[in-house]
Amino acid sequence: MRIAGFVCILFAHPMFARAESSPVDFAREVRPILADFCFRCHGPDAKQRQADMRLDVRDDATRAVMSKRVPIVPNKPQESELVRRVFAADDDVMPPRETGQSLTTAQKETLRRWIVEGAKYQTHWAFVAPTRPGVPEVRSSKSEARNPIDRFIVARLEPAGLQPSPEADRVTLLRRVTLDLTGLPPSIEEVNDFLADREPDAFEQVIDRLLASPRYGEHQARDWLDQARYADTHGYFTDHERFMWRWRDWVINAFNADMPFDQFTIEQLAGDLLPNATIEQRIATGFNRNHMITEETGVFPEEYRVEYVADRVRTTSAVWMGLTAGCAQCHDHKYDPLTQREFYQLFAYFNQLPEKGIDGGKQKNAVPELRLPTPEQTTQQEQLQQRIRDLQAKLIALPKETEASAKKSLDDEIKQLQAESSLLATLGSVMVMQDQAEPRDTFILERGQYDQPREKVVAGVPSFLLALPKDAIPNRLTFARWLVDPRHPLTARVAVNRHWRQLFGRGLVATTEDFGVQGELPSHPDLLDWLACEFSGPAESRESLADGRHSNLPRWGVKQLLRNIITSATYRQSSVITAEHRRVDPQNRLLARASRYRLDAETLRDTALFASGLLAERIGGPSVKPYQPADLWKAITYDTKSTQEYVFSTGDGLYRRGFYTYWKRQVPPPSMLQLDAPTRETCTLRRQRTNTPLQALALLNDTQFVEAARVLAQRVLASTLASDRDGITLAFRRAVAREPSDSETQSLLRLLSAERLRFQQDRAAVEALLSVGECPVPSEVNRSELAAWTVLANVLLNLDEALSRE
Repeated sequence: MRIAGFVCILFAHPMFARAESSPVDFAREVRPILADFCFRCHGPDAKQRQADMRLDVRDDATRAVMSKRVPIVPNKPQESELVRRVFAADDDVMPPRETGQSLTTAQKETLRRWIVEGAKYQTHWAFVAPTRPGVPEVRSSKSEARNPIDRFIVARLEPAGLQPSPEADRVTLLRRVTLDLTGLPPSIEEVNDFLADREPDAFEQVIDRLLASPRYGEHQARDWLDQARYADTHGYFTDHERFMWRWRDWVINAFNADMPFDQFTIEQLAGDLLPNATIEQRIATGFNRNHMITEETGVFPEEYRVEYVADRVRTTSAVWMGLTAGCAQCHDHKYDPLTQREFYQLFAYFNQLPEKGIDGGKQKNAVPELRLPTPEQTTQQEQLQQRIRDLQAKLIALPKETEASAKKSLDDEIKQLQAESSLLATLGSVMVMQDQAEPRDTFILERGQYDQPREKVVAGVPSFLLALPKDAIPNRLTFARWLVDPRHPLTARVAVNRHWRQLFGRGLVATTEDFGVQGELPSHPDLLDWLACEFSGPAESRESLADGRHSNLPRWGVKQLLRNIITSATYRQSSVITAEHRRVDPQNRLLARASRYRLDAETLRDTALFASGLLAERIGGPSVKPYQPADLWKAITYDTKSTQEYVFSTGDGLYRRGFYTYWKRQVPPPSMLQLDAPTRETCTLRRQRTNTPLQALALLNDTQFVEAARVLAQRVLASTLASDRDGITLAFRRAVAREPSDSETQSLLRLLSAERLRFQQDRAAVEALLSVGECPVPSEVNRSELAAWTVLANVLLNLDEALSRE
């Protein structure tokens, strides 16, 4: 939905309705209309501007244009060309008929009323530095505000006639927070412990335990990998292999160590430029080497090198500032005040690498890279080198009369070992940022074309945002520090909005990737600014929480931000939707209840493995290759030894978290792609969430899920349980955490009975089902009984409740 249409619906809805006598709000009502219908031809882009009319700046909009008419005459709609044109019934109507766009009667009237009231403009909300709002007073005595967040929420609920929902039951709450912080469900033991703990701070203790879990870092890193466009191959046509897992490990460790977000930012964007930069700080800069790289023949190297730099600008601008900077690569941005010149000033920061446009050949990283072999790889390398030396000595010592075929055999073996040594050296490397000794000039590129340089520019930042210090050195370190200046209007807002989305399924700004004029307006602007100030401001300026911890809160502390949100009553609400919710706030923008949504692709796989007991505990290290359809890579991939043959992992490698799954850009893991995982060819800040028949088929029939169901069934049969009812309870709790109701148990008992009868009569079906997956079937098990319980376990793992975050 385009933003003007969204705003029209928004203000027609009772929860956002305003009194007719109240002034028209430019930011919420007028700018979205102008942005959708006018700015493309009459906005910031000077080259595309028509009739010399600019409507995004008041001084320009209120002066006469080429036609000698004035677009906007404050207080005088009858003299305003804008009003005349939007109300016109002839060929003068705007937008022109050929665009297929037209304003509604309500939108036209909004523009007219705004001009009557003086046509006051406001700077776009996101481009003004946040100031700490006062925590609102709320009237409702029924609302238990656990911290200031709740008061901001209730302040929006009360005018809409809504009340917060009651707190979710303890099992639901524990499963919710465990999934949100670790991407895994709670164990039965953890559920039992929480239910038995009646201390007032029992939930807070759970939060602290989860934040201290190494699984927390993995789960946080998964979202960051989408944004960083992480993959295990280079992409494009050849899509050769690369090795960036050491950067992935750095991200896990940074989240687990609760690295302050400003440091997290600086090290990834400019860690190599820090004084006495450590190896870890240099590894961190791999963030901006995760883009695609080509090794195709017949292309222009400089064209691709320019694309790599532009990708860094687009990605960095989106991830830290929520800006669609790529729209300014070829011309001035059509909606936001970002000029093409400013795009190339940002470009200059990332344009200094000694990189080639064509690089990243078979099984190797592109320069610049950092060589970091593991101890095991070092030992292997030493052994290979010794073997090469021995063979070379043997070759030299051969008598002159030795047959050529014998010499060739030794020579071929030496070359093979040298190739293995070269590959091993690459396995221990990671691509990093490193500026070249001689600075590279940067030019504005006409229409974004690599071979059309025009005016030379120096590194700089957009003029509509925070200004740089006058003596700033024009390098990436300056840029990174500028981003995390607490006065920056975007960075803290974008960061806290991203974490809010992780916990509620939707950001306070729904368009996580776009905080510009075309993005959606925040549902709770004061709360967003309060959170941003809490996140980036000094401790002494923060609100005191219930336990008085404000004096110890780390600046830019992600774990504390998450803790503050999760300890709110808002987070702890039930997700049960009422008729009143459907009528007043069907999309739950006001948060009168908790959000409920399907788990993401990796979490769905991990929860099935966790329920079965198959999930491997290892953290970090190279990517693994779980099950996928045979020969899929071969059918799609260009003929290359690097990533044409897919040989799935063995042992624990099959059962590691989905986070570690090998990511080939041409052919991403198919089951994850069906469940809305991105290709990671570009930066993804917000995954789409869809529901399709193919998803249900994958979850029911994919090898990994069927095997998980079988192993869960094996665990049930291996338990010393008194009855089928007890077995169902155990399996049910492993799948969804809670105990089944009597009616659910009866339904499952009937299913089990029917499946037992079926499998007793169909031995072939038994063997077909039990043959799925590599985990062995115990020899002593009753195979038809195991098959029946496998079907039951598969049903449980596919319950809507098992697939959803409640």
